[in-house]
Amino acid sequence: MKQILISNVIILFLVGAGLFSDSHQDTLPIGPSPYKYDLGKIEKNQIYETGSGKIVNLSDLVQAARSADLIVIGESHDNYDCHVFQRDLIEALYQKYPRIIVGFEFFKREDDEALELWRNGQISESELIRRTGWYQKTSYNYGYTRLIMDVLKKYRIKTIGLNVSRDILHKVSRKGFDSLSPDEKKLFPGIEVSHPQHRYLIKTIFGDFALQVPFWFENVYDSQKCWDVVMAESMRQMLAKREFRGYKGIIIAGSFHVAYHLGIPFRFQRSDKRARLTTVMPVLIPTKDKESDPEEHPMKKIFAKSLPVVAVFSRGIGDYVFSVTTPKHSHFPELGFSCKKINDTIQITAIKKKGLAEKYGLKKGDIIVMADGENLKTLEQLRSILASKEWGVDIRLRLDRKIELKKNDSKRP
Repeated sequence: MKQILISNVIILFLVGAGLFSDSHQDTLPIGPSPYKYDLGKIEKNQIYETGSGKIVNLSDLVQAARSADLIVIGESHDNYDCHVFQRDLIEALYQKYPRIIVGFEFFKREDDEALELWRNGQISESELIRRTGWYQKTSYNYGYTRLIMDVLKKYRIKTIGLNVSRDILHKVSRKGFDSLSPDEKKLFPGIEVSHPQHRYLIKTIFGDFALQVPFWFENVYDSQKCWDVVMAESMRQMLAKREFRGYKGIIIAGSFHVAYHLGIPFRFQRSDKRARLTTVMPVLIPTKDKESDPEEHPMKKIFAKSLPVVAVFSRGIGDYVFSVTTPKHSHFPELGFSCKKINDTIQITAIKKKGLAEKYGLKKGDIIVMADGENLKTLEQLRSILASKEWGVDIRLRLDRKIELKKNDSKRP
């Protein structure tokens, strides 16, 4: 057995989940917008209205939302700026339009009972996390979502889960939609309809792999469609209830489900053609410390130092765009390894290069048997412990490591 003390946690780590940084996916000329062939730019801490091409403020956005039945806000799941903006927007919307319902990608329909108890103060946050299985289904730190949840709790805003069991979606991604039972298929009305531009968007994410392994992509794309359909349908069904007539819906989901009005927005409007939607998309301000291209245009080099750093995007990407930045350090500690439960053990399956795990000698194949003195039986246990840590605190992991002995490894005296 080997015990490792990891102290004074400091790590450079960011997964830009849901943001199209360093790619062409935020400048694609797709979607229904008449402005999709025009580019916009945005600086730090700005909001851009794509219809007018103007910089606006939060009050302008809230005022414009008066005619919307549904506001769909994209996010990067582990970007702190993104969640701060969502928090402020939702609070401002509530102050103007108190009758709102907020739905989350990361909660399931069956979580609605626990969410109702939580918003009414009948269960604690830790009990909500336990009942909804937050750390069973994801390793994303709940702290990011807590920013929004605190506002919902403060005003007791109706909160719902939009998703269904990930097992169903995983079954589709592995075996295709036809592998589902008749009852499971009923969860996804209209799934047989595809939008060619949405298909193109998802294919750009996987690049050449989508072309080289087409049968794999077909299953993954079916799963993506299911995901969009069920989230749109969950909110539509809730807003259609008599007790919520006249309410506005707000959906919080990863940016790929929102971009270009092609995921959730497209599915929602297929089921409710009269619905008026507003989409709000984050874009990432690039870092300034990138190496300059030796073949860059001389005039661009001259002006580069004096011009502000901006994000560039297609004006078709959403109705509103807000900027977020890349932090030097992730807001919550990340140890830099992935793990799975294999044969009743928690095994490390991947180590991030230059991460803390690599620095402290963790290796692929190591079995984590204990964390902070707690014997581990589930991934949920480990994820919960890791998520409770702040920068600068210690975490103790006890490992089992397999060592293969070879004859030529030992020297004879």
